Amino acid sequence: MRLVENIKQISLVFSRGFFFFETIPHFQLFLRSELTKMNGFEIFPFISFLALITLISGRIFFLKRKGINVSSESGKKNQSGIFVYSVFLLILLLWLFELTKFAFHFSISVLPEVLAKPLNQSDLMKITGVLVTGFALVLLTFTLIHFKNSLRFGLDEKNRGKLITTGVFAFSRNPFFLSLDIYFVGIAILLPNLFFIGFAVFALVGIHFFILKEEKFMQNVYGAEYLEYRRKVHRYI
Repeated sequence: MRLVENIKQISLVFSRGFFFFETIPHFQLFLRSELTKMNGFEIFPFISFLALITLISGRIFFLKRKGINVSSESGKKNQSGIFVYSVFLLILLLWLFELTKFAFHFSISVLPEVLAKPLNQSDLMKITGVLVTGFALVLLTFTLIHFKNSLRFGLDEKNRGKLITTGVFAFSRNPFFLSLDIYFVGIAILLPNLFFIGFAVFALVGIHFFILKEEKFMQNVYGAEYLEYRRKVHRYI
C-alpha cells in the first residue's frame, strides 16, 4: 500500500510539473513551434541512422564481450587505400550533417542550393523511402544475428571467422553490404536531392568494388568451400 501511495505522489508531482510548464506562455509557444517544425518524415532519417549505428556497434560490443576481435590485425595499409577511406569519411560526415540539418532545421548551409534543393516532395516518395529504409534495417538485423561469431571488419587471414552459408546468407552472399546499399537508396528516396542521390550512387559503387576485393580474399582463404558457395548463391540476390 505504501508503494502504491508513493507512486501516486510521484505521478502527481510530474503531472503538476507538466501543467506548470504548459501555463508558461513562452514555453508553450516554443513547444508548439518545435512540434510544428518537426514531423515523422523529417526525423526518421536521423533516427534510422542512429538505429543503424546502434545495431552494428551493439553487435561489435557483444562479440568483444565474448573475447572475439572483429577488426583486422594485419595493419597493412597502402597510401591509395588511406586516401580513398579518408575521402569517403569526409563525404560521409557531410552526409550525416545534411541528415541532421534536415531533422533539426539548422540554418547553416554547406551545400550549394542546386545540390540541396528537393527534386520531389510527394508523400508517396516519403512513404516509399521510409519503407525501403526500414526494410534495410530489418535485413541488417537478421544479417548480424546470422553472422553469429563470424562478423569481421577488414581482410585478415589471421583473424577470420567461419564461412556462414545459412540464414540470410543462403539467399545473398553479401546481405550486410546489401542492407547498406538498400539503406542509402532509401534515404535518397526519402530525401531526393542531388546530394543524397549522388551519395547513394557513390556508396553503391564503392561497396561494389570492396565486395569484388573481398571475394578474392574469400576465395584464397576458404578455397573450394567458398567456390561451391559462390556457385549456389548470388552476389546480391
